[in-house]
Amino acid sequence: PNQFVPVALNGALIGSTTIAKTELRGVESCGMICSSIELGFPKINDGILELDESVGELVLGKELNEYAPFNTHVLEISLTPNRGDCLSVLGIAREVSAFYHTPLKPIKALNFTPKSDLITLSVGENIESHLAYYLIYNHSLKTPLNIKLSLAHNNALSENDLNNFIEFSTHFSGVIMNAYSLNKTPMDLSVKNDENNLESVYINHQKRSTIAIKHQVQKDLSEFLLLEASYIDPISLSLKLHALKDKTLQKDNALIYRSARGSNPNLSDGLNFLSAHLKATILESKQTEHSLKDRTLTFQLEDITEILGLAVEKEKIQSILKNLGFKVSTKEPNSKPQILEVIAPNFRHDIKTIQDIAEEILRFVGIDNLISKPLNCVSSKNSNPHYDTHRFFENLKHKALACGFKEVIHYVFYSKEKQQKLGFEVLEDPLELQNPITTDLNTLRTSLVCGLLDASLRNKNLGFKSIALYEKGSVYNSKREEIQKLGFLASGLQKKESYPNAKGKAWDFYSFAECVSKVIGDFSLEKLTAQTPINHPYQSAKIIQNNEIIGVIAKIHPKVIQELDLFESYYAEIDASKLKRHAMLLKPFSIYPSSVRDLTLIIDENTAFSRIKKALKDAQIPNLSEILPLDIFKESDNAIALSVRCVIHSLEKTLNDEEVNSAVQKALEILEKEFNARLKG
Repeated sequence: PNQFVPVALNGALIGSTTIAKTELRGVESCGMICSSIELGFPKINDGILELDESVGELVLGKELNEYAPFNTHVLEISLTPNRGDCLSVLGIAREVSAFYHTPLKPIKALNFTPKSDLITLSVGENIESHLAYYLIYNHSLKTPLNIKLSLAHNNALSENDLNNFIEFSTHFSGVIMNAYSLNKTPMDLSVKNDENNLESVYINHQKRSTIAIKHQVQKDLSEFLLLEASYIDPISLSLKLHALKDKTLQKDNALIYRSARGSNPNLSDGLNFLSAHLKATILESKQTEHSLKDRTLTFQLEDITEILGLAVEKEKIQSILKNLGFKVSTKEPNSKPQILEVIAPNFRHDIKTIQDIAEEILRFVGIDNLISKPLNCVSSKNSNPHYDTHRFFENLKHKALACGFKEVIHYVFYSKEKQQKLGFEVLEDPLELQNPITTDLNTLRTSLVCGLLDASLRNKNLGFKSIALYEKGSVYNSKREEIQKLGFLASGLQKKESYPNAKGKAWDFYSFAECVSKVIGDFSLEKLTAQTPINHPYQSAKIIQNNEIIGVIAKIHPKVIQELDLFESYYAEIDASKLKRHAMLLKPFSIYPSSVRDLTLIIDENTAFSRIKKALKDAQIPNLSEILPLDIFKESDNAIALSVRCVIHSLEKTLNDEEVNSAVQKALEILEKEFNARLKG
């Protein structure tokens, strides 16, 4: 009697079925009584859906869609793991309230007068949990339909009515709730660590639950209930569970999920909400004494601007944060820049740093309102000059290895007599070693070449025919001043006997110079003015780089080769301090074809090509980009025929014959004026 149920009348569409008038067991049927599943809702029970006053005033014949629970929207919200405060209806409502600037209706606080003194609460040392209790009676444990529907949508509906009320209170308020069935006798309620060092609740010395991890299901209910609201720091809980990961624990994964992500620490919200829905009388309340500490952050407005890349007004920042429940105040109002002090609400466990504050502001400002601009990033130089120098010479060494040179290392001591014989300078007598190790190592070396020659001879005696050596080390001048130099030596074959070079390919001056240039960079050569016994008189030169003499390159004199019993050899010795580490410079290049003109000049045989090249470069002839030597012939007693190539091109256009010939003519005029040169007729 007085039972209200939903009925689908003739013509109603249930799923894909249209209800039609029919006859069942000889009785005319004008509709169908429905279950929750048939109406498209989650399963509430196994039979017909029974309506109650929780959905509204029940009026016979009233359309079902006129009742709010059957005419609403169901929102499924996916949360990021750090937003445990939104794992409740209250948490989502707080966000909506802040976004739309509407006041949030608080959970109504219950006014009651304690009527008993049955509970003795004791808390052990080092207990971090926050707990609050209500002792109640005269409660109603029949789950209303609106609560059943809400829990069914969340797959949390059970057959235990008390569990349904607890689950719904947690779902709505975000507070972790629990309940214990009690007799009306004085009780000893204690909170202490169990055998696994997990905080647990004991009633009359009997363990009843593990806080935030496992709650016991209450089946045989008595007249009195002890309602419990709890909170534990999510980080502390996670660390404890991680420490016990190898142990088998009784635990409720859904409960741990809520607790480890941060539940609502406002325990009175959960207790008041649950007590109100149970329609209970409150006899007594207890709670732990320690309270949560405020999390205070101090920052300047410029800090937010720097993080977001967007200037937000102070008033807007304060408005957003206050709507979210933050307490905002200006610290030292007259200071510039102004400093804001923010106290995060205790339910916002994710707010730890100023970056979290900036993220909250960005959510309400809108990421689409950020102006796209490149990051202004200036990296500081972490290296030092000594490391840069080390890396520079390491790179040179790797280049030398790539060109086939093997690194060698020798003592800084050498024979004074051998150095003098090869024409190298020696230390002044007062600066000589006073107590040399041996007579063969009686002075400091003034060149790397001597050691390289000794190494070449040893390799020849070991049967090697292709020898290429590299060394970096210290040498000393006659004043005993230390200088860092690089030494290169090539001896014997450049390429071993192998097809198509059946007899191998010997080193020559220009191939050796090319290999050295691959290591130290491009350079030019000028004739040596002073000759030494070790140098070939016609195949030796100064190495010029950046208009500075940096070393010597030469073929070793045949007499020295014969005396030392060496293969034909070439060496280069370079002052390491004069090698420059220039920054890479980009230069434009012409996309237009270049023109080439080959000229054969009759010129004095004592005129160095370097002088010719310098004269043409200094003249700055338009469009003349390069001049190269090609060949040389003996013309007469004091003259030679020098073939050179002029490369002519423009960065702006393709040159015509007239412009090319003009550049060549200007070059000839300069050569005739400076060197009395003429074209070979």
